[in-house]
Amino acid sequence: MKPLHGQMNRRTLLGGLAASALLPQFAIASEPLTLWGIPASPSAVFARAVASGDLPGVEFDIWKSTDQMRAGIASGKFKLFATSTYAAANFYNRGAGIRMINVVTWGVLYVMARNENVTRIEDLAGKRVLLSNKNEAPDLLYRLVLKWSGLDPDKDVELDYVGSPGEAVPLYLTGRGDVAVLHEPAATAALMRATKAEQPLFRAIDITEVYGQHTGRGPRIPQVGLAANPEFLAAQADLVAATHDACVEAGRWVLENPEEAGTISATHLPLPAPVIARSLPFVHLDVQSAWEAKEDIEVYFNHLMSLDPGIVGGKLPADEFYWG
Repeated sequence: MKPLHGQMNRRTLLGGLAASALLPQFAIASEPLTLWGIPASPSAVFARAVASGDLPGVEFDIWKSTDQMRAGIASGKFKLFATSTYAAANFYNRGAGIRMINVVTWGVLYVMARNENVTRIEDLAGKRVLLSNKNEAPDLLYRLVLKWSGLDPDKDVELDYVGSPGEAVPLYLTGRGDVAVLHEPAATAALMRATKAEQPLFRAIDITEVYGQHTGRGPRIPQVGLAANPEFLAAQADLVAATHDACVEAGRWVLENPEEAGTISATHLPLPAPVIARSLPFVHLDVQSAWEAKEDIEVYFNHLMSLDPGIVGGKLPADEFYWG
């Protein structure tokens, strides 16, 4: 088994760095290092990790679109950045060398319904389903759980695609579709808007729970985490380790302090603080190094590849992909 980077906590690590005169490299540089988060509520972990003060010289920002993320990776501008595990694997397998540092969130997908009669995937037979991100991992996950429940996604349900979860929310609330498949925090935003409008809306099915029942591994879909530019990782291995440790503690802090986490995150994310705070209990937060999560990641990738091998670049990434 590949050894973890060490059991010391991040304060001990930073103290050691300071003693070895490496700490000034964190704070004194030609330009500040930015940790780039995703434009969604799991980035509360990264925002807190930076705001804690344990990563001197590190700033936090979010990338606004996948095009910006791809450009940042291609140019080398993005040194530390949050991304989906499958996108990181795709970059790695296509020669970018991206390394997955950790997994932060383990499932963000929910079936939303207007009544409480929908409780199982089988209840979706004959329904018109509003969803987004066609041919991407959330779409593939939904198709998988349909198949595992004995439903043909091309025959037994009517799939109605829109571009993004943000587009799906108002459309669903105005009556389009029988049910909607929404990511967090869109699912929480939809519930809050429905409550305000006095419309019935329910979090009917947690896709992560259904996935876990099928795999036997529990409700764990390793979807989003921190990745690193390989040259940066080689040059700043201690900083990467410190950042991971800061994320571990930040994950615990965020779960214990969702309201404050929402406030911190809202200064960066295109989301109101109450939406972030209320969505955090529903994103399955649990920060683990990529090496610790390797088996779960490979199970996930194999399932995705059963529908679309190209989504991770046609093969499982090599062991080198997994940091830890």
